[in-house]
Amino acid sequence: MATRAAARFVQRRLLSSGGKVLSEEEKAAENIYIKKMEQEKMDKLARKGPSSGEQASSTTTSATDVKSGGGPTESASASVSTDKNRNYAVLAGSIAALSALGWYLLSKPKKSEEVVD
Repeated sequence: MATRAAARFVQRRLLSSGGKVLSEEEKAAENIYIKKMEQEKMDKLARKGPSSGEQASSTTTSATDVKSGGGPTESASASVSTDKNRNYAVLAGSIAALSALGWYLLSKPKKSEEVVD
């Protein structure tokens, strides 16, 4: 979540303005707009309710839990990704890293001991 916010900050501050330095009023207006959009997203998620994979009776989240950023849904989603493509990417990266390590270790020439008379 922090990386997403940092990427959004960099994108909006540096890239969208074309290098133009924003005045204090423009920064304040932009921050208000960003907070308003994030608040609308949080409200939409709160209205949507628990997803089909979760049990509605065991986990209840109020709008204040969602707004404050602390709740059972956030902690669960922070540890396990439900994005199928991301999971495949992590798996492929892990396999590639292990393959590269194996290739590196197996490509070293074998040192054989010479018998000196």
